[in-house]
Parts: sequence; structure tokens; C-alpha cells
Amino acid sequence: MAKLTPLSALWINVVLSSFVPILGFFAAGRVSPPLFALSGSALGFAAFLPWAIKNKAFPVYFRRGLWPRLLAVGFFGSALPIAALVLALNYTTPANAAILGQVEAVYTIILSRLILKEKISLRQLSGTALVLAGATLIAFKERFTMRWTGDLIVLAVPLFYQISHLFSKKLPQELSHVFVASARTLFAALGILPVFALGFVMPVAYFESSLKLAAIVLIWGLILTAFNNILWYKAILNMDLSKATAIVLCYPVLTALLSAGLGIEKLQAYQLIGLCLSLSGAYWVTLLVREQRGGAAKYPVNCDR
Repeated sequence: MAKLTPLSALWINVVLSSFVPILGFFAAGRVSPPLFALSGSALGFAAFLPWAIKNKAFPVYFRRGLWPRLLAVGFFGSALPIAALVLALNYTTPANAAILGQVEAVYTIILSRLILKEKISLRQLSGTALVLAGATLIAFKERFTMRWTGDLIVLAVPLFYQISHLFSKKLPQELSHVFVASARTLFAALGILPVFALGFVMPVAYFESSLKLAAIVLIWGLILTAFNNILWYKAILNMDLSKATAIVLCYPVLTALLSAGLGIEKLQAYQLIGLCLSLSGAYWVTLLVREQRGGAAKYPVNCDR
């Protein structure tokens, strides 16, 4: 891992991220969304546990002033969006979920304006309009169907990521990518625990006893959570966020191809058009952000996936 370049780490992250909606689809209906989010995060942190003990990370995890921000990064960056994604995939498809996820570019514009007071150019709005056009095409085509229910839930997932971004920008710059990745899994697991108090009035911890589900959780926790988080922060700590985002934007293409190749769905013309519109708009917005920042600023810990 030490010899892996940031760019190589990012491309591996892209490939692994394309499997997130696929495995989420296979998990949907087999396990409750909160339990899946908890088990994946807990298993992910278990992989970091030897490192955390060796490096005496626990006092830092729970340091006054730091742990609330880490809790927000973990809860909004992993626990809540993963639970929402698995819930949504009970109704919609992996390709729809991946395409609609590009609406994150829209949330970036809105939050940057409202909270960071950044100026929004006409070109940014034009790129955002393309993203919205792609997302609207998908949602409108599926309106008033079961898929539409899932699509609406999916649209909230990128918003959770963006909230996490705002908190992660406040983290101390000296924190390593392994520390942040491990803290994210730990606080995602801790953050989702209160949800299980609802078990007194509704089922929130059901699961199917099967080897298939066990394999899905194992892959999710160790590879798509622990390993993939390390790759993501390895890249982000050492390259411009705008460049990383431009590359990450291609993962929905892989998800759509995988979904079709595995026979989960047959891609329709409107999905392909929506994909092209959303990717074009998101990439345009990314290039504009890169221009505005001069390609010079680097963000130690400023994004979570």
C-alpha cells in the first residue's frame, strides 16, 4: 500500500465503488438496512483494530473537540447513506442508483453557496442543469412506480455525503489517511446504534441466515469499507480534490455495465441518456471548480465516500 501512487489508489477505488450499488442490491431484502450498515462498519473497524491498538489511536478518536466531528463524518459519510441506499435498492436498480448519485454535484453547488459563501457562475449553473436533467429524466420515467420510491430515497444519499464533507473539512490536517478511514468505520458503527432503540416498536434488526448474506457482509466490511476507505484517503491526501472527483465520476458507467452483465437489469435508452447528461454536467462542474481553485489547493481530509 505504501508504494501505491495516489492515482493508482483512486482508480482502484473507482472500480471497487462501482460494486457498492451491486452488493447493496444483493443485500436488499436479506437484512435490515440499519443492521447492514452496522455490521459492515463494525467489520470494517475490526480490520483496523490491530492498527488502532498499535498506534494508540483510541485516545485520539475520543479527544474532546474531535470526536463530535468524527461522529458526523462517520454517521453522514457511511452509516446513514449506506442504510438509505440498501433501503432504496429494495425498489430501484443499481444503475438508477449510480446515475442518480451524480446529483451530488448539485448539492455541492447549493451548500457551497449557502454555507461557504462561494460565488456560483453561469457555467456552473449550466453544468448543474445537465446533472438535474439526467436525474429528472430517470425519476420522471419511473414516477409513481416502485422504482420511483427507491429513486427518491437515492437522491438523499449524496446530500448525506455532502454534510459529511463539511465536517471533514474541519478535521486537523495532521491526521493520516489510515486514521480517518478507521475513525469513519468506528463512528459509523457507533452512530447507527441508537436506531436500534426503534426495535421496541418496529423490526430493525432482521436478517436472513445464509452463506450468501454472510459473504456479502464480509466483502462489504473488509473490501468496500475498510480497504476502499484507505484507498480514498490515500488519494485525497495527495492530490487535488477536483482531479479526484473528475475520475470518480466515471464509476456509474462501470456500475451500469456490471448490472447489465450480471443480469440484474436490462439498460434502457432513457437510462443511458440520463447517464450521459448527468456525467457531462458533473464533469463540467468539476472542471469549473478546478479552474476556480487554480488546481493548486490540496485538501488533507475533505471528502468522504
